[in-house]
Amino acid sequence: MIVNMTVGMIQEHTYFFIDETTKHGFIVDPGDEGKRILKYIQQEGFVIEKILITHGHFDHIGAVSYLREALNVPVVIHTEGKKYLEDASLNLSFSFQGAFTLKADEYVNEGDEITLAANPEMKLTVIHVPGHTLDGVAFYSSKENVAFVGDIIFEGSVGRSDFPGGNGALLLQGIREKIFILPDETVLCPGHGEPTTVGKEKATNPYFNMDL
Repeated sequence: MIVNMTVGMIQEHTYFFIDETTKHGFIVDPGDEGKRILKYIQQEGFVIEKILITHGHFDHIGAVSYLREALNVPVVIHTEGKKYLEDASLNLSFSFQGAFTLKADEYVNEGDEITLAANPEMKLTVIHVPGHTLDGVAFYSSKENVAFVGDIIFEGSVGRSDFPGGNGALLLQGIREKIFILPDETVLCPGHGEPTTVGKEKATNPYFNMDL
């Protein structure tokens, strides 16, 4: 089960990846409104095993510290994310709100699998696509046909590359080589905006050739 909760002033999407049988699951990118997120978790009876971060920008990590303490669960980010979490100038919190930093508990890399302890069939594969940030990843479930793509790609657009660590050419290359090879029916759940599919973006996203 995939649930989306839109939070914060930038309308960032926080996702829940939940096993319907056990109600165990992961949170992806809790960006703000930690108390509201926690209340929802408690109301639904979810048991969160880990907090997953697609990249270390403030609007994707703003509620992480609160929820880690409240839920007593580890925080997971790509290896390159360490520098973003621990530097307010890189995570951009200094520009938009009170500067803050935090630390992760676990670091992952390309191809790693994050498996739900309560149901090992529920797992997410790490796909590293830098370019918006150095640490940008998608979390992909072949079983559920979904990828949580953060700010890598959006409906009809791609992530900005003018922030520290950004590289537009690298981002487009990574999308072509790692996102567009997923099945066309794969639902892409972005950090902002509407969900889309791999097939739709291959056919219509203006940043790419139409014959991809």
